[in-house]
Amino acid sequence: MNPPNLITFSIWVGVIQAVMDLYVLSRWTSFVRGNDMNRWWYRSSWIVAAVMFCIYWYVVYRRHFFRMDGFDVFLFGIVTLWTLPKIGILPVLLIRDIVQGIRWIVGKMRRPAAKVSPVETQATHDGTRRAFLSKAGWATAVVPYAMVGNGMYRTLYDFKVHRIDVPLPNLPKAFDGMRIVQISDVHAGSFPDHRPFQEARRMIDELKPDSIVITGDFVNALPRELTTLGRELELLKAPEGVYASLGNHDHYNTAEEHRQLIKAIEDRGIDLLVNRHRRLSIGNESIVIAGTDNTGFKQQYARLGSTLDGVSENDAVILLAHDPTYWEKAILGKTPVGLMLSGHTHGGQFGVNLLGFEWSPAQYVYKQWAGLYRTGSQYVYVNRGLGTVGPPLRIGVPPEITEITLRRA
Repeated sequence: MNPPNLITFSIWVGVIQAVMDLYVLSRWTSFVRGNDMNRWWYRSSWIVAAVMFCIYWYVVYRRHFFRMDGFDVFLFGIVTLWTLPKIGILPVLLIRDIVQGIRWIVGKMRRPAAKVSPVETQATHDGTRRAFLSKAGWATAVVPYAMVGNGMYRTLYDFKVHRIDVPLPNLPKAFDGMRIVQISDVHAGSFPDHRPFQEARRMIDELKPDSIVITGDFVNALPRELTTLGRELELLKAPEGVYASLGNHDHYNTAEEHRQLIKAIEDRGIDLLVNRHRRLSIGNESIVIAGTDNTGFKQQYARLGSTLDGVSENDAVILLAHDPTYWEKAILGKTPVGLMLSGHTHGGQFGVNLLGFEWSPAQYVYKQWAGLYRTGSQYVYVNRGLGTVGPPLRIGVPPEITEITLRRA
């Protein structure tokens, strides 16, 4: 999505936000009036909605023409907390209105009864029941607000370490037990300041990995976002080096901005693998760490031939490729790559993880959406990301740091 498309997308989001507010608040107003509640219950809601609408457009302006600072990210979070829960409330209100509409139509179509029956008692009973259900329904509207609030202010920076062992057939004995830490989808512009990433970097330091890899999406769009992280990227260190590949968001900029981004990444001591590879050696044994530029939806920047030039079928190869769809398109059964490391999906940023059961809407978009996948002797791991895109929240999908231990198959 290039900058003009991002602006168009932001406009549509603003329109949808306004429509949701108009509908939900109109129903809220009817509820308040129907229960003889103080009129400020709904008047204050309309005032807040107007303020949130203005804040949204301010944040859009800041995002597209300046670098969002910590206060802007905070404002975006407030708008998200106000708007997003209505996605859960809206279907309930729509179903209720549809049912009431059907009942009204059916009532109009019925012919009047021939004689008087105890209608008043029944009507009173039905009215009391509907009033109770209506009050209960609005009371449960608190639930989506609680979920979104928790996802914004607890889960958002609750970094989790995922540990996996990956057996590789051609792994030399000297590299058996090598530990690689993977992070992905930093999206520097989504952080209010350097402190959340500082905590992630501290956790990585405690793992004492042999190597660190970053699988793309350093920024949302602009190179200046990296200044949000301060020196934290520069402080990422490992004995066998820090390597990275680019993601789709790293291309949402002009050619000059893209060059600035690459320079900013490399100036922080990160070996950026753009369609090339490095050979790590211990004694006379070696493995290959390679990285392709992003290939995915509307982007075709990977040059696999150049990336693996000089790599043999007997090499143990680890490939950094941002988009997991690239695995089946170009890697699986076609290359000597034993392990591909990806990100991109964020695990959907919303999902359920309970007693080993994991679900997210992302799985309906991506076949490989989170965690480790295997076909034959080839593996792909999809990291759930550190930062966020869109709403600054994570519900049921905490940000991830992955510790990968290589094993001889």
